[in-house]
Amino acid sequence: MQDKVKIYHQKRRAFIIVPEVGIILAQKGTIMSHTEILQSLGLPNERVTHIIKNNPRGYFMDNTLVIYQGDSIKEGECWELQQENYSVVAENFADMEHMFGINKDTQIYLGVKRGKLGEVWEKVHPVSVTLFKQA
Repeated sequence: MQDKVKIYHQKRRAFIIVPEVGIILAQKGTIMSHTEILQSLGLPNERVTHIIKNNPRGYFMDNTLVIYQGDSIKEGECWELQQENYSVVAENFADMEHMFGINKDTQIYLGVKRGKLGEVWEKVHPVSVTLFKQA
């Protein structure tokens, strides 16, 4: 892993939201991928693949929250949070606010465009910080 990308991964705080379980939060400073995080919990590969494909995941870094889902995509395509998972994020958003210190200035993106391996990938679909706040 290139130094720039390794530093990026160490700075970001990865998470996965699993309905009925809650937020799985990576340890600070880890460079593990979301798949590796789930595998480290001892989950079978089929379950890991299902979670990656169907559940919200992302990271928080520099007052920016990025949330997406999906598995295999090609370079130039996007992993995007699907509408059916907005309620899952909303149900966990208060905990995310507390854990990450989300505030009115936090930038939120609902996708990431796959770039070349070894690059930091572009964030897409910016939304308001109020989108997931429970009424």
